[in-house]
Amino acid sequence: MDDRFEADPLEALCARLCLLTRAAWRGGLPAPMSRARVRRLYEARKLCALALREPPPETDADVERARALLSRTRDMAELVGRLKKRGYRALLPEEKGYPRELDAIGRDAPMFLFLRGNVGLLSRKRRVAVAGSRVIGEKTEALARWVGERMAWENIVMVSGGARGVDETAQRALLRAGGKLILVPAVEEERVLCDGLLRRALEEGRLLIVCDDLPDAGFSARRALGRNHVIYALGRAALVLAAREGAGGSWRGASDSLRGGFAPVFVPEGSGENPDQLGCRALLALGAGTFSPSDGRSLACQLSLCRAAARKAEAGF
Repeated sequence: MDDRFEADPLEALCARLCLLTRAAWRGGLPAPMSRARVRRLYEARKLCALALREPPPETDADVERARALLSRTRDMAELVGRLKKRGYRALLPEEKGYPRELDAIGRDAPMFLFLRGNVGLLSRKRRVAVAGSRVIGEKTEALARWVGERMAWENIVMVSGGARGVDETAQRALLRAGGKLILVPAVEEERVLCDGLLRRALEEGRLLIVCDDLPDAGFSARRALGRNHVIYALGRAALVLAAREGAGGSWRGASDSLRGGFAPVFVPEGSGENPDQLGCRALLALGAGTFSPSDGRSLACQLSLCRAAARKAEAGF
């Protein structure tokens, strides 16, 4: 992001909410736009004018569509005020404190974030994403608990999507052991905070909720898949504990991360021995590294050494 975007953060945020979400929706409006399409409008210097001054003379389809969607700007300003009262802070890519790791996602990177909780967790260098299938066996469940507990003991911040299966098992083990969590949910806040463990972590400053959509947006396949890139990019490394080859969000997020360079990916040593880890074995062929609970080194050390060898870069742990 640069000076092609609006100077006023609230005005910029309201414009993006109008263009990208269905908040304050009413009949007759065109469908919201994609992030890539909105970026093109900004780059053409059309959207700044639409949001701040009289519309420019261009009458192409995207401009007309944006003009209709921006009619809800006042409603969005009221919505932002309500979210602020609930403890949410909005953050734009051009503002200080925005996690620059998300730039690696490219044109589909979030154009705004809503944050609630300990924002300082975003500046912690020891951050690791944990992901995996929703349906897992006993061995993978035990591994997820070990990962959560180990990360808490080593003071590594976990980044998770909170889905059932690997995500939920690992993050609950982490929080019970006193660890810290960055949660990127695919469901509305009300469902997230039904969990007493998460509510307590929020109160104690051990949780940050990161929304790349409106906090009250319900579940959708598009939202769930889109936030996978955010999870991987926010982690300095990613542990994938279970996956189905070629299918599901865990596979797609991990394979996209390896191809796009969002974060180095690691899978359990010996992947393929358990049916729910067959996709992990396939990730090795795409360049994933390995970790093991039986390794005498710390988890942070395992990831940093593998990362240095694979990337020929500083480990950062």
